[in-house]
Amino acid sequence: MSSSQYAPNTAPYERLQLSGLRFFSPLFDYLYCMLASIVLVRQPLLGGALFMVGQTAELAGMLLHPQSFDHLPRGYRLWGYTLTLLSALLALALLLIYPLSVEMPHLWLLFSLVLIIMLRSYVARRLCISMQRRHLSRVQRAFRLTEVMLLFCLLLSPVLFLSQKTDTAWYLLGGFAFSAFIESYAHFSSKEQPASPRGESGGLIDVDALRQANSYRSFRNVTTITVTALQVTMILSYTFIGTTAGGLLTCMGIAFVCIYLTNRLTRMILFSPRHARHDPSNVLLGGLALWLAGLVMLSQNILRGENIWAYIALALCTCGTSLAAAALQALDRNMKSIIAFVTGKDPDAAPESLHGAEYAFATLIGQMLALLGLSLLLFFGGYPARGFNIPSLQPTLLIPALALVAAALLAAFRFPLENRYTVKLQRFLLLKENGETNLPLQKQLEDVLVKVKRRRYGIKLLIRFLRLLFPTKVEGQENVKLDKDIPCVFTCNHGELYGPIIANIYIPFPFRSWMISEMVDHEQIATYIYTWTIKRQRWLPEKWKWPVARYIVGPALTWIVNSLDHVPVYRNSTKDLIHTFKLSAEALEAEDNLLIFPENPNDPAQEKPGYLRDTVGAFFTGFTTVAQLYYKRMGKCPQFYPLYADKKRRTLTFGPPIRYDATNAPVDEQRRIAHYLRGEMLRMGGLEAQTDDG
Repeated sequence: MSSSQYAPNTAPYERLQLSGLRFFSPLFDYLYCMLASIVLVRQPLLGGALFMVGQTAELAGMLLHPQSFDHLPRGYRLWGYTLTLLSALLALALLLIYPLSVEMPHLWLLFSLVLIIMLRSYVARRLCISMQRRHLSRVQRAFRLTEVMLLFCLLLSPVLFLSQKTDTAWYLLGGFAFSAFIESYAHFSSKEQPASPRGESGGLIDVDALRQANSYRSFRNVTTITVTALQVTMILSYTFIGTTAGGLLTCMGIAFVCIYLTNRLTRMILFSPRHARHDPSNVLLGGLALWLAGLVMLSQNILRGENIWAYIALALCTCGTSLAAAALQALDRNMKSIIAFVTGKDPDAAPESLHGAEYAFATLIGQMLALLGLSLLLFFGGYPARGFNIPSLQPTLLIPALALVAAALLAAFRFPLENRYTVKLQRFLLLKENGETNLPLQKQLEDVLVKVKRRRYGIKLLIRFLRLLFPTKVEGQENVKLDKDIPCVFTCNHGELYGPIIANIYIPFPFRSWMISEMVDHEQIATYIYTWTIKRQRWLPEKWKWPVARYIVGPALTWIVNSLDHVPVYRNSTKDLIHTFKLSAEALEAEDNLLIFPENPNDPAQEKPGYLRDTVGAFFTGFTTVAQLYYKRMGKCPQFYPLYADKKRRTLTFGPPIRYDATNAPVDEQRRIAHYLRGEMLRMGGLEAQTDDG
């Protein structure tokens, strides 16, 4: 089979889950190994380092398995061999060289304890896989996990009580039982991910073609960097803070509370039907930003030892990592749908094994970096029973974590998939499964998911800033009842620039706005904005008007227009105008709502040309042609919603809609809809009724 094709098979490991206690449960085992190391050999780092050796050895063994290793890119394979060799050298040094250089009592017991924990994790993981495949009930799963954990506690008890004092043995056994409880609860509370809408099942999957898809490539990059950064951050930050038995117990409490509460909160936000509009990409950015802030705060307080600010920084880091991991899990649910869209196939095991190999590789990189940091502290940091002799080494070792989180934040900005495209993707796959198609929607999804396209976060920040400058109350929103199968057309008054600004930043529904072609052309935008807006501003000196339009407003509007998903309006010729209507009908067919400003600035009834400031000018009537074209293509009649942007009262008001009637003559229907919409805008603005539209 070609290396660029991938058929379903059984991976030699369980796919790593990205959120919840199950993903973070090794952290608690690591902290317990450090705690046991303090009690047994008076050296917390050695126990943690030995545990990391076991973790990296297990992951390296998984990745070197042919069924996993062959699914990784060629560059990953080279790094896999290199990291495995480096891991073996560090393990050899920690297991053979370091114990010979220092005298430590009960070193053999620490080795045994780490091995038992590794064995317990492996058995629990395999048991969980078996129970999921056999579809056991929750009671049966809880009973089986409890049996396994009690068995390992009984296995460890004679070892501890025969080698340690009674109080020390109980202390270590209690910590072991606590970590076992967290691990069993993490496995018990984990859920299998529901299957995505299926496309053509079975067959080979073209991995090379899949990796060329921008959305999949962006997701893989941000996931790899984030998982790597998570391993480095969690291990080193908790290592630097938990230098005593009391500190380690406090760290375990912080980890449990922060991970549990953050995971519950993010699940409620991302997966609850009440919060379906929350975008996982935004949650990911928020988690990474919180994570980065916590790391910066930790680097500033790490030399102070166990103090309140260090613990607060640790809590911020933990909450940020948990948020980011939960958001990645939510985004990961869409990957099967993207695979089905890009390749036309959706095999059951291929995405699981492919993603699992990449996650395991990222985890191996992170754990190797953390193990390298621990080894530097052990061999060169002069780490005896109390504290670090070279404290400056601690903040230095946080630099890789800071760099990785910053890189993950930048990578997250490049991820193009938004909630609205996720919904469209699900609908398109459902159409395809039923033997139907939607070419405009397919083209739009290809532009977003396959081609290189980035989300415009700058325009989102500008919108929030403009809302501060233009505080506006949205009224009449109860009049808007969107049909999920039929998009609508929003129409708004112009009011010079006030209407377009307010409508674009305050309409609480997704839409694509009509944009005059002169505004789209960066060479004409300055002239257009000067002629129709700035030239009429009396407060601005005459000699400043053109420079302001040319060098300030023009470039700013060019960036804004390029950041918006607009439909250009060509009014210079009938042929160009037909192209506008065609693009608009395709937008409606792709399930996009439209925003139109139908006023005629050149109406001969006006004293001078331009958009009216305090009233609603006469309407063009041809804009309703989009409904006529959409009806011919889809056989559905869209609704038109009137909006009125009132600059005096600082309001944006939605009026009752009017539905396109395909049984009327086209010209009569155009006049009927235009007359109704303008009349509603005048009514909502409290304006006197004016002449009928032409």
